[in-house]
Amino acid sequence: MSRKEAIIEEATRLFAENGFHQTSTLDIAESAGVAHGTIFYHFKSKEGIIYEIFRRSGQTYITDLKSEVGRHPKGIEKIEAVLRFNNAFCRTHAKQLLIFLRDFPEKKDSKENKLKALVQSIGEQVIKIIEQSLETGVADGSVDTSDIKNTAHILNALVFGLIHMNLLSPLEIPELEPSASEFCRRALCACKSYRETD
Repeated sequence: MSRKEAIIEEATRLFAENGFHQTSTLDIAESAGVAHGTIFYHFKSKEGIIYEIFRRSGQTYITDLKSEVGRHPKGIEKIEAVLRFNNAFCRTHAKQLLIFLRDFPEKKDSKENKLKALVQSIGEQVIKIIEQSLETGVADGSVDTSDIKNTAHILNALVFGLIHMNLLSPLEIPELEPSASEFCRRALCACKSYRETD
C-alpha cells in the first residue's frame, strides 16, 4: 500500500471514529506510519484529505449505482434497485457515510467551495439517475407520477433518511429496505399487477 493510500485509509478510520475536527494531521500521520510532512505533500491540508475521501466514495457510489439500476428493465424495478443498492452501500461504506453525515453539514457553509461543489455534483447525479428511472417507469407503465422531479427528490430524501437512521439513530433499527421497497411500489405503481410483489 502506498503512503497516500495509507493516509486515506487511516484518515477515514479516524474521522469515522473520532470526528473530523477531533482528528489532527499528526494523528493521521502516526496512524498511517508516515512523516507528518507527507500528509501535506499529498493533500496540502486536512480538508484535502476529506475531499479525497468524498471524491473516491462518490465516484464508486455513482458508478456502482448506475450499473445496478441498469440491470433492471422496468422503472419500478430500477427504483427498488436504488433502495437495495443504498442499503448495501451503507454496509460496505459505513465509515465514509458516517463522516459525510456528521462532518459535511458543518463544512458545507465554509469557504471550502471545492468540497461543496463535489457533494452537490454527486447529489445532482443521484437525482438524475432516479429521475431517469421514474421516466422509464412512466413510459413502461410501471410508475404513475405526474411530477418526476419532485418524486425523485422525495425518493432521494427517503434513501438519505434510511442511511441516516442506519448509521446515527440511537435506537435499534430493523431492516427497513424491504418495507421501503414495498412502500414505494404501492405509492408509485399505476396498476395492481405492479403493486403485487413476487
